[in-house]
Amino acid sequence: QPAEGELLNCHIGPTTKATAVYLRYGLNIPYRKVKQLFDVLFAMTFVPASAMNFDRTATKRGQPLYEDLKQKVRTAAYAHADETHWREDGINHFVWYVGNDQLAFYRIDPHRSSEVVRSIFGQTFDGILNTDGYAAYNAANATERQSCLAHLLRKAKEIKQEILLKKPRFQDQQAIRFCDRLIKLFKQACDVGQRLLNEQGQRQHRKQLRKKFYARLRSICSQKLADQKADSFRRRLRDPTKEYYRLFTFLK
Repeated sequence: QPAEGELLNCHIGPTTKATAVYLRYGLNIPYRKVKQLFDVLFAMTFVPASAMNFDRTATKRGQPLYEDLKQKVRTAAYAHADETHWREDGINHFVWYVGNDQLAFYRIDPHRSSEVVRSIFGQTFDGILNTDGYAAYNAANATERQSCLAHLLRKAKEIKQEILLKKPRFQDQQAIRFCDRLIKLFKQACDVGQRLLNEQGQRQHRKQLRKKFYARLRSICSQKLADQKADSFRRRLRDPTKEYYRLFTFLK
């Protein structure tokens, strides 16, 4: 008795199709080599167009699951989001990620705009959104925002490295100290966040920590710097319309 949707006398079943899809998208093996692999190892012959049809079928059948994941993302208490370059059929695209410890949602889109953010989150996101400083994420209208401290740490390290590559007489020592103090501050913030993950209560203690971190940040960013990149970063961190109020949201 054939199963629902099964083709009679067909030697290509769901396991083969799923494996072919994984080889194409999980391991980035071209369709023609997927076809060759099955032919050589399993004596299972099909044309490359069949392999393409496998993933089109998987896409169609997976659409309800995909939409369900998007709805779960929209109702999550918190989510991390990021985007990076992606090549699709030789054309530049972007792959967007949104998720947390329990789920992951991806969207491949030719655009890197606020419209894509709205298509993922809807008009408002009632949770805490953790991102880098890219302005398009403002379109999510999240209840709370947390800036990714890893991105800011990397930025401080890159600026310091660029300064150190200059000849000693052109190195801005004040900017180097600025970067070192920022790196120390954000590393300590990350360490505190890890310690507090499993702790309940202590709201007053967290509030005091948050005030201390902001006081240290204002002290670090108080003086203008000769190095242009370092000073631009300093002004960015102090700007209330950008990342200033998003740096230590996790301490709430």
